[in-house]
Amino acid sequence: MNRKEALKKLGLSFGVVIASPVLFHASCTKRSTTHFFNELELQLLIETCDIIIPGTNILPKASQAGVAEYIDHYIADMVEDDEQINLKSFMQQYMRAINPEKPIEYWVEKTFSADWNTKNDWYDEINNFEKSTKDGEKSKISDEVAIFALLTNLKSLMIRAYRGSELVGEQFLAYDPIPGRHIGCIDLDEATGGKSWSL
Repeated sequence: MNRKEALKKLGLSFGVVIASPVLFHASCTKRSTTHFFNELELQLLIETCDIIIPGTNILPKASQAGVAEYIDHYIADMVEDDEQINLKSFMQQYMRAINPEKPIEYWVEKTFSADWNTKNDWYDEINNFEKSTKDGEKSKISDEVAIFALLTNLKSLMIRAYRGSELVGEQFLAYDPIPGRHIGCIDLDEATGGKSWSL
């Protein structure tokens, strides 16, 4: 092999060695950042959270506070396996139920505006579903009941995540990372300027 050919091959091999970490890094940067839900489910959760906590001209909306991401992480780390299975199933049913005639807003409104008798019937159906799945049976649940179960389970998590987020907790609520002395019998306006405490 002559010198020119050897230098060309050597140069190409160095190019490959130098480029491979860049190519490897580029291929790894597209990893999923979700913990429990997949990307589509997380996007649906983000949009649902923004409908439930839309924000105002003063307060940020849920997606700005990272509410859906908190819920995704919380379910993956803190919720028991059988409940995770149910939540995953309900989320998949929610995704299938959304269409132009029944968008996200329709399901959120239907879930939270149902009367007490309807909600009691839905709770009974949820209890029967959970009991049958624990017994190992394959049981079905209607879309409205599955979505009701999902959104009512996640609503308190949404509120906790929103109030406890760094953005809302430190910038929009009264926040004191090192609480001072206790002062009893003073009104909220005097103590915090009318803001409730974040922690």
